[in-house]
Amino acid sequence: MPQETIGYTELEWTCQYCGTRNPGMQKVCAGCGAAMSKEQKFEAPAQQTLITDQAKLEQAKAGPDVTCPFCGARNTAGATVCKNCGGDLSGAEARAKGEVVGAFSTAPAAEVKCPFCGTMNAATAAKCKNCGGTLGKAPSRLAQATQPAQRKLSPFLIAVIVLACLAGAAFIFLAGRTTEQGASVQSVKWERSIAVLEQRPAEKENWRDRVPTEGNVLGCEERVRSVQDQQTNRSRKVCGTPYVIDEGTGAGRVVQDCRYEVLDDWCRYRINEWRAVDAIVVSGNDLNPQWPTVALKAGQRDGNRTEKYQVTFLSNDKRYTYWPDNETEFKRFTPGSRWTLKVNTFGDVVAAEPAQ
Repeated sequence: MPQETIGYTELEWTCQYCGTRNPGMQKVCAGCGAAMSKEQKFEAPAQQTLITDQAKLEQAKAGPDVTCPFCGARNTAGATVCKNCGGDLSGAEARAKGEVVGAFSTAPAAEVKCPFCGTMNAATAAKCKNCGGTLGKAPSRLAQATQPAQRKLSPFLIAVIVLACLAGAAFIFLAGRTTEQGASVQSVKWERSIAVLEQRPAEKENWRDRVPTEGNVLGCEERVRSVQDQQTNRSRKVCGTPYVIDEGTGAGRVVQDCRYEVLDDWCRYRINEWRAVDAIVVSGNDLNPQWPTVALKAGQRDGNRTEKYQVTFLSNDKRYTYWPDNETEFKRFTPGSRWTLKVNTFGDVVAAEPAQ
C-alpha cells in the first residue's frame, strides 16, 4: 500500500527521574538535567503540529540519534564525540526507528488539571502555572475516540447463548438417535410437474461491460468497482488517517496510507428473460410415475421438471411418511411389502430396508 509523507512533527519524552515532559529533540531533561536513556520511548505530544523550521526539519531527517556507550547520553547522528562526556562514538548504537507512535491530529487538545492544586493548564504545559507542579499529559480526543469500547455481555444474554447452544446440541443428539420398527407399505404417491416459460421484460443491474448485448441500458451511475495501488484514468485517491512513525531523532514522520478507488459505470438495463408462467402437474397413487404432456403456445417453452415421491408406512396402527430420493428407489415400495424402518426421536423415517 503506497505510503505518503505529509511532514514531520516533534515528539516528546518523559523523564524517568522527575517526570518532566520534554520536547523530543531535547536530549536532557529540563527539570533535572538527566539524559534520556536508550530504553525510554518517545510519545506523541499533547498538541501536535508539523515542523516548519528548516533546521529542525534537517535534524528530524538526519537519522536516528546514537547513544554514548560510556555515559548513555543521546547524541545526534553523525557525531563522533559525545557532547556530554567526550567519549568516542565510533561504536555507538543507534536508536531504533520505525515504530508507530500513534495517530496524528492537529485538533486542540483538552486542558490538563494540576494534580496538586487543581488549576487547569494548557495541554502543552509541563509545569503548573499556579504551583509549579509536574503535569501529566491529557489524552488527545483522537486517541480517546480510537479506543475500542469495552462491552460486557449481560448475564441474561450469556444465559440465552448457553441455552441456545444446549438446545442445538440436544437437537443434534436426538435427531441422531434411531430405533428400528417393522412396518408395511400402506400407500404410495407421486407427483411430477413441468414449468411453462414465456419471455417477460425484467429490469436488472450490472457493470456496463457485463450488460448483455440484447439488454437495453436505462441509466448508469459511477461506483467504486475496485481498489488498487496504481492510479488509472478513472480513479480517485483515498487516504487513511495520518499517523506518526518514530524516526529516532525526537521527531516523527507523519504519513498516511493511500490507495486508488477505480470508478466504473453501474447500469440499470431492461432485458427479456424466460419466466415461469404456468406449471403442468400430474400425480398418481401407483408405482408408474409419468411426465405430463405439455401443450405449448407460441413464444413458450418448457422449463424445469420437478418430481417428488411419498411412501406411507403402517406400524402398530401408527403411520410414518418416507420421501424417496428418486424414481428407482420409489419403485421398490410395493404396497403391502414389509420393511424395517429406522425412526429418529422426532418420528422421522431416516432409512428403510426390506424386512428379512
